[in-house]
Amino acid sequence: MFCIGEHIIHPGQGVCRVTGIENTPAPMLLLEAKKGHAKTLMRYPLAQADRLHSCITREEAEHIMATYSEIACDTHTERNSSLEESYFKQQLKKGAPETVRVLKTMLQRIQDAHNHDKKPSSYYARILKEAHKRSVEELSIALHMSEEELMVQLDTLNATFIEPSNN
Repeated sequence: MFCIGEHIIHPGQGVCRVTGIENTPAPMLLLEAKKGHAKTLMRYPLAQADRLHSCITREEAEHIMATYSEIACDTHTERNSSLEESYFKQQLKKGAPETVRVLKTMLQRIQDAHNHDKKPSSYYARILKEAHKRSVEELSIALHMSEEELMVQLDTLNATFIEPSNN
């Protein structure tokens, strides 16, 4: 069970904070998600709490950042881009380190398309944006950093990750 004040991963919203428990005939977890520039308050059925999971620990986040270059890109492919997009959306629901793997995968696929003078699939940018947002949210919570500070670090890691393929 989750504690009030704990940060958790909601499959659709990303990082949320547990603000309370509503004791009704169908008990609900009260969650607060930062969506865009405003905070969103939600009620989530306690019976479905198994779909939620805790954020990664500080140690896990430090390990992800330290071994960023070693995180392998996902090689998953499907017969069409719609099925691939669905697969990567499911991966994002798992939280870090999968969000970071998806982030690296989309960066690599976009870079590969540009290297072959092709236009990247439009879903790459959508998935990249969501993977970046979710990675930054979860890692910043775990590392006790502002999202802006973490973005700078992550963008630096991403720049060194995609640079070698430009040669």
